[in-house]
Order: sequence, then structure tokens, then C-alpha cells
Amino acid sequence: MLKPNTLYKAQRVAFYTIFGCLNVNAAYADFLEDSQKSLYLRNFYVERDYENTDKDLGSWSQGFTGRFESGYTDTPVQVGLDLGFQYALRLTDRYDERLDTAFKYDTQAGRQERDYLKLGATLKLKYQNTELKVGELFPKTPVLFIDDSRQLVTTYAGAMLENKDIKNLKVSAGRFTHVNARDNDEYEKITLGASTDPSKNSDGLNFIGLDYAMTPKFSTAYWFGQLEDIYQQHYVGASYAEQIDKTKVKVDARYFNYKEDGDAYFGDINAKSLGLQVSAQNGPHTVVAGIQKQTGDHNIPLLNGYVPQLYLQSWSALAFYKAREFTWHALYSYDFTNAGVPGLKLTLRYLNGSEIYRPGLKDNKETETDVIVNYVVPEGKLKGLGFEWRHIRANIEYGAGNNPGTDYVENRIMTMYTFKF
Repeated sequence: MLKPNTLYKAQRVAFYTIFGCLNVNAAYADFLEDSQKSLYLRNFYVERDYENTDKDLGSWSQGFTGRFESGYTDTPVQVGLDLGFQYALRLTDRYDERLDTAFKYDTQAGRQERDYLKLGATLKLKYQNTELKVGELFPKTPVLFIDDSRQLVTTYAGAMLENKDIKNLKVSAGRFTHVNARDNDEYEKITLGASTDPSKNSDGLNFIGLDYAMTPKFSTAYWFGQLEDIYQQHYVGASYAEQIDKTKVKVDARYFNYKEDGDAYFGDINAKSLGLQVSAQNGPHTVVAGIQKQTGDHNIPLLNGYVPQLYLQSWSALAFYKAREFTWHALYSYDFTNAGVPGLKLTLRYLNGSEIYRPGLKDNKETETDVIVNYVVPEGKLKGLGFEWRHIRANIEYGAGNNPGTDYVENRIMTMYTFKF
């Protein structure tokens, strides 16, 4: 396993080696003057109540995330360095004997650890319109995405390059080798789901992505990912935006195709997904509606460390990623600024999934209802202080009947503030 200390030391050595070949005085000027420093605080409470059981989960914790993001040296190849830490402290012992995916779990002690710390460093190299980042990465791409749904954020180790030499085209390429899950302080090799078999760990995820804005209104994307000896992934996306009178309308189509790769550690993989979504925003009102259909006999493959696939338009607490599943979803959001309460926002969302393929069971379906209230203090001494309440109600039915212990109600309450230095 690649531990945070190892990752940090490697990037520190690389950084100082490069600076040893440069004019130090010129290098440090822009490197420090253009740097950004911040401390992000998040108080996070989560509780999940499984109906008709005594298996409820939850935790209350305080998180601290510090970031130093340097500028770039004034050299032909510009150099920068980002450093960061994430620390979480559990504030109560309630439910600490149960795994809730928010805190690191000690399997030998049979309970969650009181606190844990994640460290990371990223070396940045820039030449004209090309930038390379090596070390701790925070990707938001169709092949890999961070997870910010609990206290601390999922991160990855690897290398990622972006080039913008061609007008309106961004080319991305690279390789991810390890994942640092939201509830873990160690980097682990990438594999599928909850697999604990080291022989099924992949050596890395290689990728290339093309994002092209054909016009100011119409954009397209193609991404390819290869999780060595596990799967290959193709992603195609297209979106069109139009202003109709006072309403902003956007149509978004997305397609995924997964199949096995190389030695196929997990056997054959046959999963496809096609989604279509329309959104309309008029003043304080936003409405979103969409459908998504999975084909093939397998679920969309998900990675270890609870890695999400947020490019699936119906992604949510239940995920709606299952084999052959047909999902329709709708969202309504209202911004209370015009009603005299700036900073307050209400979001209602409903998702309905059916036709799920489970051998031997018919009429499988699942639904989710979300209520989200956000408030950010708009001015005054507490400007920027944020609050969020997220209420989730999940219902799952397999074989045309209720399944005891699967339906749940979950509440997440967060308070957030960022100090910028």
C-alpha cells in the first residue's frame, strides 16, 4: 500500500530536485506570491434508520481540511506544488461499533476509530497550454470522480495531463494507480466493489478524454478508460444549451459502455447505460427531468473505496446503476433570493427505478425521495457560513414485495465554513 507519508515524501523529493536546477530567487517569487491557502471546516452529522430493524447507522464528526496551492515559477517549464491534509474527529461513540462508511473501521477491534488523518502532495508542471499533475489528484471525470458525500473526500494517486493547444478542445490523459477512500487514511490499489482478494487488484487505470465545444451552445465529449485486467469503459456525451426568452434550457445525453479487459479478473462484464436529461431555469425556478436505461446483464461496475459514478444522471444514494434498470427522475429547485431570503435554496428530487434484472425475481424496483435545504450567510461577519440538511427516503422492493431491513430514512446535517488566508 502507498501511504500518505510515502506519497508526500516522493513529491517533496521531486519538487526540491527540480528547484535545484532553477534560479531559486526567480522561482520563489511567483510560486509564493500567487499561492492560495485555506482551511475548510465541516461539522457533519449522519444517521440512517433502517425500517423494522435495530441496525441503524450514523456518526457525528468534525472535519478539517487544509490546502496550500502554490503559484508557478517564472521558468520555461513552470513548476508548482500543492500540499493538503484532511482530518476527521468523531464526536460521539454512538453506533461506533457499526460500519457506516464515514469513518475508518478497525475490523479487529470491531469499531470505528476515533479519528484519522489523510495527507497528500501534488507536483504541478506547466508548459504553455499543457499541464501535468503528479501525486494526489481530485478528478471529476467520466472515468473517475471524487466522493464528497461524507466527512472527508476520496482522493487518488497518479498522473494527469491536460492540453488546450487546439481551440475549444481539451485533451486529458493519464494513469491512476491508487485510491484513498473517504473513510481511509491509506492508499490502496484499485479493484471492484468490496473485493478483498489482492490477486484481483489492478495495476492501474489508464485514460484519455476529449472535451470539444463545437459551438458556444453545443459541446461533446469522449472518454476511454482501461482498468487493467478488469474492464474497458467508453463514454460519449453531448449537450446543447439555448436561451428561450427568459428561460435557460439544456439538453444532455450520456452513454456508457463497459466490457472486460485483459485477464478479466472478475469475468465477463456487459453493462451499458443511456441517459437523456432536460433542464430549464427561469429566475429562481429550476426544473430537471430525465430517463436512463441500463442494458446488459451486469450492473455498472463500481470501484473499491465507495467510488461514485456521478456522470450517471440518476446517481444518488441508491445509485440506480443496476442491470437492465429503467430510471426516470425529476428535480425542482427554488432560490429564495427573490423572496427576500438570499442564500436559501430548496431542492426536491424523486427517482424511480424498475425492470431491475435479478435472476429468479420479478417486478424488482426501487424509489428515492430527496429533500435538500441549503443556506449560505450572504453578508456580515458570518458571510460564507453554510448549512445543509439532506433528507433521503429509500424504498426497495424485490420480487414484488417489501424486503425487511432494506428500506431506510437518512438525514445528513452539515455546517461548513472556509477560512482563506
